[in-house]
Amino acid sequence: MIIPSVDVRGGKVAFRTPTVGADVTPEDLARRFVAMGARELHLVDLDGAETGEHLNAALLGRIARTSGVTCRLAGGIDSLAKAGEALEAGFAGVLFSSAVFGDDTLVERIATTLGDAATVELETAEGCLQPRGGDPTLAARARGRTIDDAARAAVDAGVRSLYVIDVTSDGRLSGPALGLLERVRSSLGPRANGVAFHTGGGIRDLTDLGLLARWGAASAVVGRALADRRFTYEDAVAAGEEVP
Repeated sequence: MIIPSVDVRGGKVAFRTPTVGADVTPEDLARRFVAMGARELHLVDLDGAETGEHLNAALLGRIARTSGVTCRLAGGIDSLAKAGEALEAGFAGVLFSSAVFGDDTLVERIATTLGDAATVELETAEGCLQPRGGDPTLAARARGRTIDDAARAAVDAGVRSLYVIDVTSDGRLSGPALGLLERVRSSLGPRANGVAFHTGGGIRDLTDLGLLARWGAASAVVGRALADRRFTYEDAVAAGEEVP
């Protein structure tokens, strides 16, 4: 599935492109993606990820309730309480910051309590976790843990949905995280068959989407490239439906 991303900082769209000017609001961008045919939106509270202050919660919740499509929330989510608030606000699911790997019992509670509504992020730099947001103590404990160890801990805890991203390339149109995805799948061995792998960041074109489809990614989150109309949503879906 191709999932457009609406990244928000300070109540505004976090990136500008030739087709996303200062006059385009997060609501405008969400409506644009839905009009293109999007069946799901990835909504990101960058203030939550960067400062721990979830300043855009009301705005993003409003988009989730009114967009008419499935919406999932990301951005420094590190507790069941925050996840519960998001679900009550109208989100179908949440993506948890890699900070949760600072407490493996928390990862287990997330899997047990939320099931398919929970996706855990593997935010990675040079093969090790680099949490964006979340409780500073949790993040400090998680930081530096290898992506292999974190993935195994997540699956052992019952997590069945992982979002793999290279934070050093996110938003830079430098290509998808295929190497990281393969590393995680290999580290899990046969257990990888029960995991849905999601990814985002760096996707540039239809070739990247085709590569992710052939690899077996369950979804690809696309923000800047789709907003800038580097390709149409319909073409992106066609590329994402490629099979090995």
